[in-house]
Amino acid sequence: MYPTVQQCKHLSSTYNRIPIYKQLNISHPGLLLLLKSFINNGDCIFFESARQNKKQSRYSFLGFNPVQTLYFSPPYLMIRDNSKTTTIPCSDPFDYIDKYIAQYRSPSFKRFGSYNGGLSGYFAYDLVNYTSHLRQFIHQDTLHPLMVLHHIDDFICYDNKYNTYYIATCIYTHDGSIESAYNQAIQRLHTYEDTIINTLSSTSLPYLPAYSESIHLDFSSSPDEFMDSVAQAKALIEDGEALQIVLSMRAYINEPVDPYRFYLKLRQVNPSPYMFYMKHGDLTVAGSSPEIHVKVQDTIATLRPIAGTIAQGKTKIQNKKNKEILLANEKERAEHLMLVDLARNDLSIIAKPGSVQVTQFMQPEDYSHVIHLVSNVTATLNDRISLSDVLRHTFPAGTVTGAPKVRAIEIIDQLEPHARDIYAGCVGYIGFNNTMDTCITIRTAVFSPQGSFLQAGAGIVYDSIPENEFNEIVHKLKALSVSLPFAKSKTMVKEIV
Repeated sequence: MYPTVQQCKHLSSTYNRIPIYKQLNISHPGLLLLLKSFINNGDCIFFESARQNKKQSRYSFLGFNPVQTLYFSPPYLMIRDNSKTTTIPCSDPFDYIDKYIAQYRSPSFKRFGSYNGGLSGYFAYDLVNYTSHLRQFIHQDTLHPLMVLHHIDDFICYDNKYNTYYIATCIYTHDGSIESAYNQAIQRLHTYEDTIINTLSSTSLPYLPAYSESIHLDFSSSPDEFMDSVAQAKALIEDGEALQIVLSMRAYINEPVDPYRFYLKLRQVNPSPYMFYMKHGDLTVAGSSPEIHVKVQDTIATLRPIAGTIAQGKTKIQNKKNKEILLANEKERAEHLMLVDLARNDLSIIAKPGSVQVTQFMQPEDYSHVIHLVSNVTATLNDRISLSDVLRHTFPAGTVTGAPKVRAIEIIDQLEPHARDIYAGCVGYIGFNNTMDTCITIRTAVFSPQGSFLQAGAGIVYDSIPENEFNEIVHKLKALSVSLPFAKSKTMVKEIV
């Protein structure tokens, strides 16, 4: 058990929220079984990651039993605490997050990286209306909350390298006796340990079918309608209104699909640096995103623009050749450079003077099925900048809007037939230990009774060919939709986890 009660007493002079964790004496590679169990028993959020070699990264996290859930449906912010919900008027959700986070100070133990719970969830694209960037509000979705954040104190960490489980909870030093709070935390950990062991020994994974069934998708635009939007965007670019405009298209899922099964298949066919599954009531958001929105660690903010794509080669020699072709493509290079400049500009607003650096520039990187051009932009945060300030000033990502960002957002609002909702926002966590890690909500499916959908976009520039841009989006949607039919079937066959 770590830390000890004496260590907690010492930490309490600086921190008022202290994680307590325990290593479990089990080596069952069944974290997805636990995810299934917690999905069935309440709200939860799951984070895992795959490196470029498609193998899992070091840690996976499953947060459950939220202390509170914050969700923003303008003009109100709701705070749900067990069965009680408090509703308050809210005109600036970012300011509210600042005040909420300011209540807590928590240490980082580094046992499982920087994660120790905190506010975990999503920020919808339409939340841009509350960033103070825009000259006028864009249309915003009313189907789902614009923000849902679970306050996570209880979580499971799985160390993929050593096949080891940790279970964590938190104590609050302002609640009275530290010894009493510590003893209660130990009891919770023992209870969770029993639950985990029982779940791993008794729960069966709903294995995926050997063959997929067909599934029907309804597109938000016809090919002609989308290509007409591309033509309009090109005309605006030619008039000097913008340099790039990212237009998206939605595919509605009108058949019953099990989100959990969808995620099981998605993580197999499209492993990515950011894979997530979030449940909030009857709403589920599941995705496999390749791209950081923004990350903060030790006052260093990081953006990693991804722009420029080519298929992976079937051999190492062909893969190397494809990387050379991608690097030689002037159109892809120009678009990538534009987005790197946009990232530098976003960070410069919140950074200490002279601290913005491009630490990696236009490097080809292998992902699950494609090669992307990737850059890394970092900055040291100004002393007065909070984590929600970082999010406010980088939201939404330039790679899903275009440039200049504000004008591109306005044009997207004119040309797309619907508000973007959760698509193109971000998913991740804001810690009480001054850390944050979020990804862009792309390659993601949204499931709810109010409307389930996939969505994908393409960057339009002056020489874009409308038919090619339409085909690019269809290709991206197919990469996601291939997982849907497996989630529709009831057939049970063995799956390799």
